[in-house]
Amino acid sequence: MSDLLVIKEIKQLYKKGNSAAEIGKKLGYSWRKIIYLMQKHNIKRRSHSEATYRKLNPNGHPFKIKDNLTRAEQELRALGLGLFLGEGAKSNSLSVRLSNSDPALINVFLNFLKNICGVKAGKIKLWLTLHSDMPQIKAEEFWALRLNTPLPDFKKHVILNHGNNGSGRKKSAYGTATVCVHNMKLRGILDNWVNDSVKRHS
Repeated sequence: MSDLLVIKEIKQLYKKGNSAAEIGKKLGYSWRKIIYLMQKHNIKRRSHSEATYRKLNPNGHPFKIKDNLTRAEQELRALGLGLFLGEGAKSNSLSVRLSNSDPALINVFLNFLKNICGVKAGKIKLWLTLHSDMPQIKAEEFWALRLNTPLPDFKKHVILNHGNNGSGRKKSAYGTATVCVHNMKLRGILDNWVNDSVKRHS
């Protein structure tokens, strides 16, 4: 294979998400040789975070943002962004996460993720945060019914050992539900949407 064909193959394979080691194995070169050729021909390499993302998502993004929204979908998008801005977790920049004790708000955010962000089935995680003295089975049944979600879809719960003196107990008799999509690309898109919206209205 000529050098030009080798470089072309490297570019194509790298674009598809293959690592230098994977490309070397397919072309019969060491990974060091592949990196040398990439540097020599100014083929930009992915950052560590980008490489990790590609490895975790070999088939591309697990979501597809919907375009050409109807008026109802525009309203849902605005509601979803409002919830994310006001209630979403800000500490983890690698995921989209929202917690609330109101099933109606959780449902709105779930609809936003599914219908506006196009998050694929199985990529949305759910779990409950409960006080240790709360009836876990009743809480699971409460949330499963109101979110129209089978119990097996809930992941391991977070149990808080605060006894009977926790503040706000009357407001969250069945605990708090958390919705999470662990995807840094989607998180970045939502952050950009929020920032753009804030700039337009400030």
